[in-house]
Amino acid sequence: MRLLVDLVAKADAAPDPTYHHKLRGRIWQALRGTPFDEEHGNGEPIGFVYSNIFPWGAMAADDERQVLIASPREELLTAIAEDFKDNPAFNIGDRPFEIKDLRVLDIDVGEPTTKGTLETATGVVVRLFDAHREEFGIEDDHDAPTYWRPKHAIQPFRQAIADNLQYKHERFLPDYLPGPTDVEGHLFTDYELLKTYSLPVTVTTDVEIDLVLSKWRFEYCVRDDDHRRHLNLALDTGIGGRNGLGFGFLNRRQADAH
Repeated sequence: MRLLVDLVAKADAAPDPTYHHKLRGRIWQALRGTPFDEEHGNGEPIGFVYSNIFPWGAMAADDERQVLIASPREELLTAIAEDFKDNPAFNIGDRPFEIKDLRVLDIDVGEPTTKGTLETATGVVVRLFDAHREEFGIEDDHDAPTYWRPKHAIQPFRQAIADNLQYKHERFLPDYLPGPTDVEGHLFTDYELLKTYSLPVTVTTDVEIDLVLSKWRFEYCVRDDDHRRHLNLALDTGIGGRNGLGFGFLNRRQADAH
């Protein structure tokens, strides 16, 4: 499920590529005093991901912008929406907005046999853990985290995002339902890498790290109801890691929605 937030700019401002933690802060501000506030900083994913503020670029006062927030937890989105209605100021660093409207969107990849395309709207963070490095023979000569790069080939990326989505499936969906790694078949029928890049990102108040990000276009054909649930979970939680900073946000290509 998604919350589409319509915004009106309150001042002229340049685009801010370091918006991630500032936008995350506004969402957590909305959750202050709710039961979800207790999950802040506990090390576990709370289950939301968000787009950048779009359209991207410099803005002038009274320009209209939008942002999408997705989650598999309906009650979490409800808490965010209630705060947004009561407190329409939406200030992301030096970019002040006012919330004009809110809409709930229920995005679905479609019934079994449906073919479509998902595209990453924000960069994907894929960390390769020891199990991935051992399975795919990836050697590193330093102690820093190994982030997926094209030189590692597609197989570790494919396995890492499936493992990550399995973890989210176990966290947010009933235990009796099989997750992505419990069933045969890959998440997508085609993985098209669009670009890779690195970005310094503030992850906590005093910590900034350089993340290796990639953008993708994924083709899919829904095999059955389990696969449909897995793809819809990816839409609701994002793929890869650092989703709480907005990374890994997926959109279904508009042409496939008709």
